[in-house]
Amino acid sequence: MTHLLSFTVEGITCALPLAETRQVVGMVDLQPETGNRRGGAGTMNLHGRAVPVYSLRRLLGLADRPPLPNDVLIIASGECVALWADGVRGVQESPVELPPEPDATSPPGMLLTEEEEIIIYDLGAFLATEETAQYSLPGTAGTGEEAPPYDDGKGGEILAERARAFARPEEETGGETPFSELLTFRLADREYAIKTQYIREVFIMHEITPVPGVPDFIAGICAVRGEIISVVDLRALFSIPKHGLTDLNRVIVLSDGTVTFGILADYITDIYIRPTDQFSPVEPETTPIKQRYLLGVTDESVLVLDAAAILGDPAMVVGQTRK
Repeated sequence: MTHLLSFTVEGITCALPLAETRQVVGMVDLQPETGNRRGGAGTMNLHGRAVPVYSLRRLLGLADRPPLPNDVLIIASGECVALWADGVRGVQESPVELPPEPDATSPPGMLLTEEEEIIIYDLGAFLATEETAQYSLPGTAGTGEEAPPYDDGKGGEILAERARAFARPEEETGGETPFSELLTFRLADREYAIKTQYIREVFIMHEITPVPGVPDFIAGICAVRGEIISVVDLRALFSIPKHGLTDLNRVIVLSDGTVTFGILADYITDIYIRPTDQFSPVEPETTPIKQRYLLGVTDESVLVLDAAAILGDPAMVVGQTRK
């Protein structure tokens, strides 16, 4: 099953195969466009390399607007380009079988599903299209959440600072370095990460049914594509203090092929690739989470959870979560 990175553009849900996604970063100050590429928005300096940036708004024939700090750049690995989108929704399994090659009956490189999601399954073909898209788009365009307001001065400073950070050369690591693809999320005023190999999908929480007689950390059960799974509240499982604003409206479905359940999160913050050997040990006094559930901490102070250890804990299995 193909995993997709789901993101939004002017209220339209789009997706790109996760295998073609190298990194998702916050919007940066772009260098001006020098050519006449269709959808071209400029270039970004990624550690000394000029990466072309394409505006998905322009590629899809939508109204253009200036970049905002809450926008994202999806850096594709194969084409070495960046796609400018409004925000990332999460990772999911493809609801349809993707065609092995471009389909002559559909716009080049893209597929519109029954759920009105645009899947860009062949990025090269999608970008090579000579004309701006004139096909029918889902009826949700223009109905996305209003972007948070930023004054021009402050927003420009944020974009410029990010651009300077990404322009710095990468440190020489010397030799082969193992990498991990991480999805980061916010929970109770702190950021956590989990390896994407254990993530089946992420969805907005609709309804969770409480179950009597289960441990406190089991928030309840919910139906996902006809399967009943338990939903875990990590705050209760790890005794995380419930301070600060929290809005548990995302469910991250974890699976190792044997056990499947969801964990609650406030929202998804990022997805990126990180060298595994750059995880630092976690000082016990910095978190109430037991060491056996942790892989380490990143340079950005993001706690990396050990999904294999969490999935392997017998206490997690409730009802029909074990096949």
